[in-house]
Amino acid sequence: MKLRNSIFFFVVACLLACPAAFALSAQEAMAKSQAWFKTSKAWSLDFKLQVIYAESPDIASQQGSLLVAEGNRFKLNIAGIKFYSDGESLWQYNVDQKQVLIKAVEDLSSSLHPSELLFKYLNCKAQKLAEGEFSGKKLWVLTLDPSKYAGQFTKMEVWLDKKDFSPVRLYTVDPSGNASWYNIINLKVVKSYKDDDFRYKAIKGVDEIDMR
Repeated sequence: MKLRNSIFFFVVACLLACPAAFALSAQEAMAKSQAWFKTSKAWSLDFKLQVIYAESPDIASQQGSLLVAEGNRFKLNIAGIKFYSDGESLWQYNVDQKQVLIKAVEDLSSSLHPSELLFKYLNCKAQKLAEGEFSGKKLWVLTLDPSKYAGQFTKMEVWLDKKDFSPVRLYTVDPSGNASWYNIINLKVVKSYKDDDFRYKAIKGVDEIDMR
């Protein structure tokens, strides 16, 4: 009788210790995150990127800001470089060189497309749901199937806000074993914007080189 009671209380304790595993599935969490993005067509954010190299003790860090909308439109600011895209043309403004390179968006490598920072994980199948903590805040951690991006990533995770399922962190590992953390800060829905927000405006003394 004592053994039976012990087993019963052990099972109950296990169920109480991990209710999230039964309350929400990985697929449901992904669906909620996809639904969050459907509430708007444009977003703004700041981000911090850390790259941990597999064969080096060095860690590369970078930070910037991004305004992104549907239709390959974005404005990206990182150290010394500003990118503008209206969906057709891309302007790369190298601030220190006082030079702007103009290219066709279709020639831009998808691996460099900054809007991928937000949207790439949405195309993956969710495999596993767990909990994680970052900056004192508990988050959902979704392990993803990276096979859609074979050749780019061997591992992918997205960390989601528990309230609205918006992305807070993205984690990837490339085939060389280099790991990247994208920490997303101040992610906001943009309710109104103009096409000119995504176009470079000529600056006196800055050379423009059209490579289209």
